[in-house]
Amino acid sequence: MGVTRAELPDPEDLARRWWRPVYGVALSLTGRAADAEDLTQEAFLRAFRALRTLRRADRVGPWLVKIVKNAARDRARRKRPRTLADAAERLPAGDDPEFEEATVEAWRRLPADERLVVWLKVVDGMTIRALADLLGTSKSSVDRTLRKGLARLRKEVARC
Repeated sequence: MGVTRAELPDPEDLARRWWRPVYGVALSLTGRAADAEDLTQEAFLRAFRALRTLRRADRVGPWLVKIVKNAARDRARRKRPRTLADAAERLPAGDDPEFEEATVEAWRRLPADERLVVWLKVVDGMTIRALADLLGTSKSSVDRTLRKGLARLRKEVARC
């Protein structure tokens, strides 16, 4: 059984409280601010339409993470590069193209869960506790995923 009608979060309050964390997840998945903004909007539209499927009011964060991940997956299926040139156009420009390319490739090789946790912790500055709450897991699990992701990223970048 889901959340009662009285327990359903108000959509405006939901967006106000969760916009930044959901945007952080979207940014970690897309790597680009404009794409993350679009994905965040899409995720909240989906969430508003699906509010009645929320099973527990205390699990809004993990529910929203699932929605944004699904929206990103759907979007990626629609936008897959068809050629190598299409894929190359998506890489960000930098001062040192070799290092930039190596870093982007290392980032892309990270498993999605590690990429998400590293991004939200390092770039967005979320605490381990906030990440655990958002992802619906334990602090030790988040810490382990963070350490694995950072170690893997260092190793990959050092190889290049």
